[in-house]
Amino acid sequence: MKQVYIVIISILTFSSCEKEKKVAPNALSGLYIINEGNFNFGNAEVSYYNPQKSEVTNGLFFARNGFQLGDVAQSMYVQDSTGFIVVNNSSKIEVVRMPSLQWLRTITLPNSSPRYFLPINDSLAYVSELYAKKIWVVNYLNGTVTGSIVTTGWTEKMYKSGNWVFVQQKKNALLPGSYGTILKINTSNHTLQNANLFNGRDVLDLVIDKAGDLWVGVNEDTASQVKAAIYCYDTNLQLKKQFDFAAYGQKASIMSYNTQTDELYYVNQQVYKLPSSATQLPSAHVISTAGKNIYAMYVHSASGDIYLSDALDFVQPAQISRYHANGDFIHSFTAGVISGNFIFYEP
Repeated sequence: MKQVYIVIISILTFSSCEKEKKVAPNALSGLYIINEGNFNFGNAEVSYYNPQKSEVTNGLFFARNGFQLGDVAQSMYVQDSTGFIVVNNSSKIEVVRMPSLQWLRTITLPNSSPRYFLPINDSLAYVSELYAKKIWVVNYLNGTVTGSIVTTGWTEKMYKSGNWVFVQQKKNALLPGSYGTILKINTSNHTLQNANLFNGRDVLDLVIDKAGDLWVGVNEDTASQVKAAIYCYDTNLQLKKQFDFAAYGQKASIMSYNTQTDELYYVNQQVYKLPSSATQLPSAHVISTAGKNIYAMYVHSASGDIYLSDALDFVQPAQISRYHANGDFIHSFTAGVISGNFIFYEP
């Protein structure tokens, strides 16, 4: 699964300086970091980072609400002034007011292992799922489950484009018959279209660009002698571009998209940048991640800043590093245990 503290060095040098606040932020915008915590430890948390002041606030959820968030916080979605924090091993979604993270209510999903939350209209949302071979349909206004969509495996990230939702489905060895593909759901009637696009290869990550095209990182299949690749599909799931990696062991394990500059960033041991106009994969990396255990990445399109989470040993708090779009280092700070998801709140 996916995972804050004090080092103060001269601010003027932009080295690994860190300022930590112990109270909840009053700022209207900034970066919220979802820290998974350790499985079965119940130490999931939320951190807040103010990029203007280079200040971090850790343990925000407990400080604001007086109770623990739960066991393994997977992701967060913000709609208007409401945040939805998906707590995987606690089978629930905590609904909070933004930007304070004041608790509003809990949406419980019995016998579930939820992953990501995506509203599809003014009252309904889809929730992806690790084990149950379904996507949950929930009324997020009253917290009830209204239905489900049968899948063939482990579902993760979801994006809405028009009346369609596109879902990353991964292979899961614990789910017989599961395979990696992209699912396409008609939100008007919750019907599913899908095809085995990748012949059993796993889907490592999925992002969407400003035109609505899908960028998919797909793993290698050594048995079939197929190397990993990055594919670009339109909303009809027609292939537009294909970028094959040169050698086995290379892959786009983590991806993020800058919609302002139309550039895909991906982690292949180092961080690389792939413009949408490119015809081949880049040869030079943008950020060196040598000696780091990169667990998550986020590109803030408005500023171009890149945030990387180093999960270290998955026990101690994660180290977050911030870079300019060209890869120049800005700042680093400590977040919670296993920082795995970033949300930039901009009301």
